[in-house]
Amino acid sequence: MSRETLPAVPAATIRKYFHRLLQPGLSKHAQLRQSVIQAVENGELVPDEKLPPERELGVLLGISLGTTQKALSGLATDGYVIRKQGIGTFIGQPKSSIRKSWHYRFTDLETGRHLPVYAHLLGRSIVDTFTRAAQLGPDPEGYIRIDRSISVDDRFYCYSELYLPASRFQPLLDLPREKLENVNLKEILETECGYPTTEAKGGARLVQLDARVAESMRVESGSWALRIDILGKTLDQPISYQKMFVPPANCDLDMDFVGPPR
Repeated sequence: MSRETLPAVPAATIRKYFHRLLQPGLSKHAQLRQSVIQAVENGELVPDEKLPPERELGVLLGISLGTTQKALSGLATDGYVIRKQGIGTFIGQPKSSIRKSWHYRFTDLETGRHLPVYAHLLGRSIVDTFTRAAQLGPDPEGYIRIDRSISVDDRFYCYSELYLPASRFQPLLDLPREKLENVNLKEILETECGYPTTEAKGGARLVQLDARVAESMRVESGSWALRIDILGKTLDQPISYQKMFVPPANCDLDMDFVGPPR
């Protein structure tokens, strides 16, 4: 059966989750968004199933058409739904977010849930040195630098520069590019190179962004951002140095620098 001829998902599925999420301070569009996400994650809405029409869905839930469209637009950005003009809205295949992120744990102020985080590899190279190389110690082979753009729920973008001693982490240069997309790099350091991150410490300060970093974060050059410098260790041995840039955003950032439970 083609996607176009699939029957609409029973409205009761969405309505059930929608009413479960009733809570003070939660906007209606966030409520609908989370209803669909939870139903998908629980397997009650599956890929290619068709949602009720936007207007019908709004009437069913007692919300405006604009609110319904705002929620579905955000869901479409994340891949949870696919909107086909003149045909309808269908459950899609959501993007794979970073699992067990250490440093990009942003909390939605409305829902209290951690926002999904997606990482895109911008480049990797060998550099002779960098500003804080002394914290990692000298390495005759230089340092591997990995640049990534970090999307937080597609609401805003962070930027990351990660430096690693080249003599220990050479295998990272040969990994297929896709293995460095949407992953927690600390897991890669452990599985590919045998160096688990057991401790991370850092500090933060406000900086103005240069044009290169600002472009990656999709903000104007000279904008202010929070720069967080993080030194990663394994058994007190420094193994990584990360520069993380975060723009102003209406959510909380968990800054304990401790990974979630394994």
